[in-house]
Amino acid sequence: MGHHQHVHEHDKGLRANLHRLRQIRKFWQSDTNRAVTTLVNVQAGETVLDIGAGMGPATVVAARKGATVIAVDPSPMMRKMLSFRRLGQRARKRITVADGVAESLPAADSTIDAAWTVNAIHHWVDLEAAFDELARVLAPGGRIILLDEDFTHPDHPLYATHSGHEDELTNVVVDEIAASLTARGIEATGELTTMAGVPVKLIQGAKTL
Repeated sequence: MGHHQHVHEHDKGLRANLHRLRQIRKFWQSDTNRAVTTLVNVQAGETVLDIGAGMGPATVVAARKGATVIAVDPSPMMRKMLSFRRLGQRARKRITVADGVAESLPAADSTIDAAWTVNAIHHWVDLEAAFDELARVLAPGGRIILLDEDFTHPDHPLYATHSGHEDELTNVVVDEIAASLTARGIEATGELTTMAGVPVKLIQGAKTL
């Protein structure tokens, strides 16, 4: 199955790339991504997975901490930007930029110590397939953080620009996601909270099997 079958129409083509360019400052350096790498507790020597890595704000932090990072993104533009950014990193040998989607992750079974995604779950087309993949690649004890900023919350600074576009993307219900992961051996909890000063939908857990 091709990657494009796992990508929303909303995320394809020139319009999507123009949106990414307009948001380049946030994609390049994000307080939310930094907070997630702290929350998932990236350790030196670990192999970690940044799903929907974009321009790599979390990837470069994790590599600096000594982890080997597989940075996955379905967008050729984003992968090119991150590959360029990688060249300027002292830890570039620990960063692999890979084509992929959550529903088909470029990692071997039980090899990932920690995985995260930031502002990508609402782009996932097949949540169940993505959860199967997370369960497959995580090593026993492997941690996950799945986070989406809650753009539908009135307190979010981008609430006005995102309002009315909910039907174009996948709905993120934290309790349902946590239950689906737990059923796959990833003991998870979901909550609506605040991170880096913005409302977020947060799911975190660890593989118990």
